[in-house]
Amino acid sequence: MRDAVIFGTGEIGQNALPFLERNWHILFAVDNDEMKWGKEFGRYSVKLPDSIERHCCDVIITSTKYADEIAKQLQQMGIHQDRIYFCHRFFIGASYEYEVYPMNEEMLVGAEQPLIQYDLLHEEEQETKYRKVLIFCSFYSTYTKQLIENMSKRYKDVELSLLTSARECREKIMAEQLRHIYCYQSKADLKAILQQIPMYDAMQLLWIEMEWVYFCRLIRSKTKRLNLNVGGSDFYRVGKAKRDYRKKLIECADRITAETEGTVLEFQTYYLKEAGNKSSLLPFGIEVLDYIDNNFNTSKDMLREKYHIPTDKIVVTCGHNANEAHQHIKMIEALEQLPEHIRQQIVFVFPMTYLQGRIGYVDSVMDRLRETKMDYVVLTEYMDFQSMAEYALISDIMIHVQTTDQLSSTMLEEMYAGSIVIAGSWLPYRSLHEMGIYFLDVNTIPDVTAVLEDVVMNIESYKEKCVGNSEIVWRHSSWDVLAPKWRALWD
Repeated sequence: MRDAVIFGTGEIGQNALPFLERNWHILFAVDNDEMKWGKEFGRYSVKLPDSIERHCCDVIITSTKYADEIAKQLQQMGIHQDRIYFCHRFFIGASYEYEVYPMNEEMLVGAEQPLIQYDLLHEEEQETKYRKVLIFCSFYSTYTKQLIENMSKRYKDVELSLLTSARECREKIMAEQLRHIYCYQSKADLKAILQQIPMYDAMQLLWIEMEWVYFCRLIRSKTKRLNLNVGGSDFYRVGKAKRDYRKKLIECADRITAETEGTVLEFQTYYLKEAGNKSSLLPFGIEVLDYIDNNFNTSKDMLREKYHIPTDKIVVTCGHNANEAHQHIKMIEALEQLPEHIRQQIVFVFPMTYLQGRIGYVDSVMDRLRETKMDYVVLTEYMDFQSMAEYALISDIMIHVQTTDQLSSTMLEEMYAGSIVIAGSWLPYRSLHEMGIYFLDVNTIPDVTAVLEDVVMNIESYKEKCVGNSEIVWRHSSWDVLAPKWRALWD
């Protein structure tokens, strides 16, 4: 823990002391009131402010009435603003909670704008008889779009709002019940929005992002019910330091959901104290399933021609976007080991959508493909739900060997459409097997070679084993089934 001095020994400082002791190594306290010098503040002595200069430590200001004046006083003493922190308290439930913010962030606010200026829909906040729910997602996500649009379509007693930094949400999300899209571009904006929004019946955080953790006490003070959703990148793709930093937000939550039983169990195990019995299974619905149903009788040859895929070969899908986590190069190395007579029966399709910031990686994959003797197609055009459904109906086999994942909706779409899936056994998909979904596991990427060869040689028998997958995926992932569960989460 970092060394710190507490500046201010009034009521707020006294009440915040247990919180500060858990997170900082307190050296002593200081106060501008000379009557307090030499006295005790909890277990610490109270000194005059000049005492700080002899220590290279942080300073936490616990006074709210004189916080700005104290910050200026410290800077005049030569204390750099990087070392100055403000302690705030928030009324949550029936008691106060505390949080510490760096001065660098605190002073960003400057001239505050009225709340309506942050709203891309430019609507005034109004009293309503409906249940008010605020969705948090810093970036544009099709998961957010599907959640808002599907819940809006089904529940007219819910007023939805969105907090995001993605301005494109204004054009991409269309929902009658969506009243506000609060858009921030900095932590200062985010803080200003959170301070001005009214009390919400429920806040739904998608996902456990660092900015939400930073403002967790302020967020908690603005809602009757706080729900978190765990994403794969929240848990599987971060180190211990970031995992532990998220504890204070997890501690504040009323309910925590994840998409697989495996993730729920691992999350509860890691955050035993904070998550406790608050965690449960709740996937996102997959709207593409409806599109697959609507296109099921479309000619497969016609769809293949649309995507420039040969009509006389087995289609093997390799990953589902341009993320390096899909391990395309290692996949190609395994596919090259296939016997020639097997490779000649296959066209390998590499969906490389979501290209932003990944052009260099896609180029390296394409360069590697050019060195092979494989028949391949690389898809780089953006796919909407209709295109996703059409492609799922084209695919015969999918290879899914990401480094980490919680649950791939694209994989479930392929299963629903009848594809044979080969997945890495290291991925948390045991619950899918337990549900009765049929797919093949490989322990390493080189194992793909032998498994794929066997599937190609016996493709009809493997497709027969996958027939029951469609009904199970529907029960697990259709919005018709899941929407009532999301609605119940907000009560």
